[in-house]
Amino acid sequence: MNQQETQGRLKSLFKLLAARAIRPGVLPLMDRLDEVERVLEIEKEDRFKYTSELAYWRYLVKEGGSQRDFGNPFEVVFGTWQRNRLKKLADFLGVPHEGAGGIDEWCESRSVIELGAGPYPAIGAARRGWKRAIAVDPISRGYIEEGLVPECCARIVFVEAKGEQVPLPSAYADLVVIENCLDHVTDPLEVIREMNRLLKPGGLVWFFVDLSNHIDQMHPHAMNEGKVRKLLVELGGFKMLREEISSHKAHPQAYGGFRALLQRGAPSPIRDHAAPEVGPEVHVRGWPNGKGQRHHGNGTVELAATQAPDQAKTAPTGGAAAP
Repeated sequence: MNQQETQGRLKSLFKLLAARAIRPGVLPLMDRLDEVERVLEIEKEDRFKYTSELAYWRYLVKEGGSQRDFGNPFEVVFGTWQRNRLKKLADFLGVPHEGAGGIDEWCESRSVIELGAGPYPAIGAARRGWKRAIAVDPISRGYIEEGLVPECCARIVFVEAKGEQVPLPSAYADLVVIENCLDHVTDPLEVIREMNRLLKPGGLVWFFVDLSNHIDQMHPHAMNEGKVRKLLVELGGFKMLREEISSHKAHPQAYGGFRALLQRGAPSPIRDHAAPEVGPEVHVRGWPNGKGQRHHGNGTVELAATQAPDQAKTAPTGGAAAP
């Protein structure tokens, strides 16, 4: 046992003895204080992750990082990557990459939510757009206010929220996209349950995650093939339609990537989250070309362009994805 573990156990024992010595009624209070301490520690870790994530995107978009690291401007590099991901979805669906009956036509008639979307969501590569398109990310506000979102994504509604609790109605989407996000979040299983809730019956999930045994502050969950399948199928209730394990990866410590197309199974046995109450609106500029960004008095923010979702509201914080 190391020194930190020893100190932690001694601290817990001391608190227990002190509570008993004073009166039994103090014990529940101590438990609540411990829970508050735990939540504050998670929020501290989240702040570090979000600050680091936003700094990374700022480097790529505003500071010439994309040109230096990848040889082309941000919109060119990420536009190519995201279009290729959409073509891969077409392959999994069995539809053409282009033209009549192709992937763009398929997207145009469907509602989509992308979790951990980043400033250039994968759903931004659909050339004819979507019926409804929502990008969920805990630092959406930062993407908008710093001008990191490309013009091609102007018809996507950005919602600031964690993947564990998305303030949208149940059965909202035909497709949920989650690109290299699950290893970043606080609670992977809760995110998967939320994906299930957000999907219509028979809805699809387009999924990718790095395969790795590495854990760090930005990637708190190691993901191997067995763990991913257990989370998605055994615990999450999704039906695996097709999967692919490849050498493609985003993190240098990863050993490969897991790509899958899944279908919603039985309804997830969790509550339907109520939309948060909103305070007085304060209109703030920040979206490119002056399109609608609204900050609410309770700390939530709705970041929209020209296409607003039915009942779409926002909630703070979540699990962002690296490219």
